[in-house]
Amino acid sequence: MRQIKNLPLMTKSQILVLIQFSVILLYAVSGPLIAKNIWLEATELIGLALAVWAIFIMNPIRVSIFPEPREDGDLIETGPYAFIRHPMYTSILIVAAVLTLDRMDIMSVALFLILVINQVVKLKFEEKLLIQKYAGYSEYMKRTKALVPFIF
Repeated sequence: MRQIKNLPLMTKSQILVLIQFSVILLYAVSGPLIAKNIWLEATELIGLALAVWAIFIMNPIRVSIFPEPREDGDLIETGPYAFIRHPMYTSILIVAAVLTLDRMDIMSVALFLILVINQVVKLKFEEKLLIQKYAGYSEYMKRTKALVPFIF
């Protein structure tokens, strides 16, 4: 890592996580976090349930917010990971999409676009690292989609 006057620069991983959490924080402070429309609220709950399911399958102790695979990590292919490789990213995008549709303001649309771009860049970066760590990851990629089952 390069340094400027003995201060380390942020890594790509740290920047991607900072952007992700900054956008989430901006959503949190810019309006209600629960959709007003019952259908959007139900979709929001589905997004949150997906996150809980993914965390439970992964094991909450092993969850990391950073894209680098843990030294003690395993390739998980069960639960939501049997259909999509990044269910936690998907859950964040579902909730953000719901909040954006519920609010329908320019700030929420901009935040959603930033979040989508960031999550795609983050998952591409993460997948390069996962291919290096797990021999079976390339095959797993052929069987699953990154964020949306059967689509992407």
